[in-house]
Amino acid sequence: MTMQTPINKDNIRYYAGTNLALLESSARALVLEFHGLGGMADSMAGDSEFGRYLAERNIAYAIPYYGPWGWMADKAVKYVNEVVDAIFDALGVDTLPIVSMGGSMGGMAALTYCVAAKRVPAACFANCPVTDLVYHRTERDDLPRTVYVAFDHYDMTLDEAMRTVSPIHIADKMPRIPYLIYGATADRAVSMERHASPFVDKMRSLGHDVEYVINEGYDHCGMDEEGKRRYFEFCATAWES
Repeated sequence: MTMQTPINKDNIRYYAGTNLALLESSARALVLEFHGLGGMADSMAGDSEFGRYLAERNIAYAIPYYGPWGWMADKAVKYVNEVVDAIFDALGVDTLPIVSMGGSMGGMAALTYCVAAKRVPAACFANCPVTDLVYHRTERDDLPRTVYVAFDHYDMTLDEAMRTVSPIHIADKMPRIPYLIYGATADRAVSMERHASPFVDKMRSLGHDVEYVINEGYDHCGMDEEGKRRYFEFCATAWES
């Protein structure tokens, strides 16, 4: 017997932080923000500066609680798809442009979700993303256990499982949408030279529309006010083109 999903429009607050209560008219788009490794979305996320910015533009915003060690494995994808279904139901719509975004593990999730999603996103922003998960598993001592938890149920080797979601390994499957990628030169958690830069090079070689911003002197996911303004604007408008 198939278990009925518990995620619905009436209990969405338990499964994602949203700005739905701030919307004053029909939503024009949905921005999904994926949290980083070990992170969990704040239930007040919708009342954040970014949530209010989007609400003022009639754009729905959600941070799915997809798991602190999610790595966009199959269970995480299923969870986010159900969150999106519940939000669409709450908004009374069948379709909306979706922007996929996030930083670090969330940046990887944002990219991978473009391939794995039930509804293909219309734009993607990834800040200091993990793009080579096979390499990243060896990049820090805290990583192997998180990857094992995400993929140990797959009926394949761990290396094979990681490659199914690792953006640089699935670049040829990425949809033809606008991408905004940020890297940080002083990143000590996710090396820009091993992740963002080679991924951008590969995507461009495949003919993708990729804007690449390198934040000089900033550590992991850091940026200046102009960088913040640019990604706010991108998430609010890129899907219109």
